[in-house]
Amino acid sequence: MEPNKYKEGYNKKKKERRELKRTDKRTATGEEVIFIFEKILEGWKTIKIFNTIIQTNPASSIDKKKVESIATGNCKVHQSELTSEKYDYYLMLREKVYESHKRIVLEETK
Repeated sequence: MEPNKYKEGYNKKKKERRELKRTDKRTATGEEVIFIFEKILEGWKTIKIFNTIIQTNPASSIDKKKVESIATGNCKVHQSELTSEKYDYYLMLREKVYESHKRIVLEETK
């Protein structure tokens, strides 16, 4: 039985549309997400990260709320946005930031 080529093409296009929509909604580039993750792990406050991004790239469309949201580790960057080395680095950083945020939330609830 031959696979349905129409369905494969449809699923591929659907995946591309979803990636584009989520990327546009995030408003931060993959590089900015990595920068935010690095600075959170260094102990920077989100306002300092936001100010640094705006000062280094005034054309950035990121806002303070997005920085706070990304700082929790709950941010998906798609593999198509970064090189494979950068994507692997992003995955490692995301895991560390997410675990760190989870630990902080647990301490606050005690």
